[in-house]
Amino acid sequence: MKFKPGDKVSFLNEKGGGIVTKVIDDNLVHVTIEDGFEIPVVATNLIKTGTAEMSSDIQKAYQRLQDRQEETTTDEDIKPLYIAHNNPDQRPDGVYMAFVPEVQENPLTGSLELYLINHTNYEVLFSLFQNIAGNWHGIEYGYVQAESRLFFGNIGRSEIEKWANALVQVVFFREEKCTPLPPFSGLISFKPVKLYKEESFRFESLLRKNAFFVEICNIDQLVRKPVFEEKISEETLKHLQQKMNIQQKSKSSAANILSFLEKHKIDDKIAEVDLHIGELTDNLTNLETKDLLDIQLDYFKRCLQEAVKEKLVKIIFIHGVGNGKLKTEIVKILERTEGIEYYDAPYARYGMGATEVHFYRNK
Repeated sequence: MKFKPGDKVSFLNEKGGGIVTKVIDDNLVHVTIEDGFEIPVVATNLIKTGTAEMSSDIQKAYQRLQDRQEETTTDEDIKPLYIAHNNPDQRPDGVYMAFVPEVQENPLTGSLELYLINHTNYEVLFSLFQNIAGNWHGIEYGYVQAESRLFFGNIGRSEIEKWANALVQVVFFREEKCTPLPPFSGLISFKPVKLYKEESFRFESLLRKNAFFVEICNIDQLVRKPVFEEKISEETLKHLQQKMNIQQKSKSSAANILSFLEKHKIDDKIAEVDLHIGELTDNLTNLETKDLLDIQLDYFKRCLQEAVKEKLVKIIFIHGVGNGKLKTEIVKILERTEGIEYYDAPYARYGMGATEVHFYRNK
């Protein structure tokens, strides 16, 4: 069932209901409930109530929320950062995404507060996109003042995967004399499994809270780039893909060359390979979804071949959940590969986005 802002709804699995405030996608909507809070709800857990009367409290809460959305972003959404210029541990100037545990004492429980951090002396215009079923969907856009943070809202643990490799675009502006910066466009690249590890959350002086920060762009790196940057050519793209191909090694130098899987090994006979595109290449300009998938699959095939050649016992591929296309293609290849067994990797360590391959001939 599809919903639109203003629909009156009731919860299927519990008492109460509210009014739909925002539609995130076909599966998730925000609902304003009687106490005035706006909460995310899975669409399948709601039913339209048609002309059924809602309490006056819900109607008032919904109207207050609508009035706030018609205004410019409120001071409650944007707040200044805590800047300590002489603090050597403070992060370098740049734009970040921050995941802040609601329960600071136990970061692995409860929801996560989501912030866009503008730790620069430029004002920032931004837009955010998530990859849903292979297509980019715009989910948020707006403005953040210099040295400020923008609160997006709270997300549940089940939503973490949506933010891994989401796309962000940033434009920088300053009124007075300044050095113009080139606009930035790239992925919010991080491993979702890190948000299930307590040690990933550290004290961040910019927020004065424990948080997990993901760097979006670094000002020092942007300053070194030309304002007008040429688009990647087909020749450059071809070269990038060729770098993923297996290189023939001469017998005379083979002993002196490190294993291709050396950087992925967590044991002499076990390797762990992260296939998130941000781990495989730094230059994503003008790459289509198919190009990204081809790069990931080429790297997967090479790792699988090298694991057989180097007689590994086990290799774990971290592919994420996403739209499921990468995992589907990986399973197709594994089904045709002899001498192996494969399973979903342990959930406690990798979440739902990893596959474990055993080479029983190498034992």
